[in-house]
Amino acid sequence: MNTMRFRSGFMMSIFTTVLFFGCTSTPEKTRVIVGDYQPPDWVNKGSGAFKDTNEKVFYGVGLADGMQNLSLQRTTADDRAIANVATQINSVVKRLKKDYESITAAGKDSTERENVDNAMKLLVNQTVSGARIIDHWEHPGKNVLYALARVELSTLQKQIETRRELSDESRDAIKKKAEKLHEEMAKEGL
Repeated sequence: MNTMRFRSGFMMSIFTTVLFFGCTSTPEKTRVIVGDYQPPDWVNKGSGAFKDTNEKVFYGVGLADGMQNLSLQRTTADDRAIANVATQINSVVKRLKKDYESITAAGKDSTERENVDNAMKLLVNQTVSGARIIDHWEHPGKNVLYALARVELSTLQKQIETRRELSDESRDAIKKKAEKLHEEMAKEGL
């Protein structure tokens, strides 16, 4: 009886040891990442304010994954890239509006501030309508499509210039502040 118990305990310990060491093997790499391939630089840099050649621009990166319909995937990636640019432009416009309100609070009448409010609300949509998709990249190891949208700072400034409800002084101040904000965002990596 003791021999039987000893054998069964011995077999159980061997089984446990084999089971333990059998499970400690290194698993194969199953996760595929963007860095495993050679994506364009913009895929890894992402969205933000940049100086491109001689022009100041905003880039937006969008992606769509897991879609079987290629047309829908492309449209979704494009829409997300443009929405990303819109978010950045909206941020710039909000900061412009806040800065301008603090400048004009002391000396300008309320009509001028209301005109600025109305102009700024229209500015985002009009500027974003100038955004365009300039590149795509499909991840070869996944079903992921990336899109790159671009809008120039000059487009935003042209939209400011069309706001005739603003005084010349206000338009010039807002355009200069937009230039400064772009530089700040580029330094911050936004």
